[in-house]
Amino acid sequence: MLTKKLLKKVIGFTVTATLCLSFSAYAAYKPELKISKNPSNYDFDGEVLKYRLYWTIFHVADSESRAEKLPDGLYKFYGSVSTAGVAAWFKKIEDSGYSVWNPKTLCPVKTVIVQKEGHYIRKKVYIYDLDNGTVTYEKIHPTTGKIQKKLIKIPVKPFEDLVTATFFFRKYGIFKVGEETIFPLFAGGKFQNVSFKVVAKQKIDTLMGKLEAYKVIPSNNLSPEGAFKRTGKVVFWFTADKRHIPIKIEAQVAIGSVSAVLVDAKGKNFDLRKEAEKQQEKNLMERMLQGIFGGD
Repeated sequence: MLTKKLLKKVIGFTVTATLCLSFSAYAAYKPELKISKNPSNYDFDGEVLKYRLYWTIFHVADSESRAEKLPDGLYKFYGSVSTAGVAAWFKKIEDSGYSVWNPKTLCPVKTVIVQKEGHYIRKKVYIYDLDNGTVTYEKIHPTTGKIQKKLIKIPVKPFEDLVTATFFFRKYGIFKVGEETIFPLFAGGKFQNVSFKVVAKQKIDTLMGKLEAYKVIPSNNLSPEGAFKRTGKVVFWFTADKRHIPIKIEAQVAIGSVSAVLVDAKGKNFDLRKEAEKQQEKNLMERMLQGIFGGD
């Protein structure tokens, strides 16, 4: 039986893996940028992705990400995660956050993270002032409402934050086997480089059928702490099309493994589940015409 303390750490890791990235610190920071010269022209506006999160075989949480284009041309990327499945008996945990992102500067404008555990609510706000080269960090006390402020220097532009990193990689990543994408990331109050290397292109089974995907491994400084410190590689799979939708995440940790599996994906001009169904029908028709029956 899962203990409350253990379950809390499980959920903490899955939140880290799906909503944001947590990195160990380096003593010295030297900015590096290696991105695609031909970024994807996919427009995130209207995208909704839903995930089911597991620890070993246990369904412990559900997650959702949304993207919206604002009237001023900026984008709002939103993510949320909450306890579910075997964790339903545990104290309700709901984490959510959003970032407003500027496609001209390739930098975030503002980030808000809200953590709820029962009646406990903690809010963090990051405001990025590119003109003055500073990040204003505001931590709001859950009971008194008192605001603690901290000013952090921005050493490089462009950079990404906790929420925008995955979206940035999806658009500006180099999706070619053997290639590595590198860019600055602001996480945990520090700026660091993060890298994502494409190691394979393969078909994987999903709830929406078999999908061709890029297998991607991030840099080793992605490492949660405590009982769920990773013991092996964290692996992402992104669809092998211009959308580069993250369809699966897996990580070996000190106690078992954790994963996030895509269960639904929709946008203004697509429904991934319906696309998969149409492809299956097409494949079946082709096999019938060729006199071939059976599975793939």
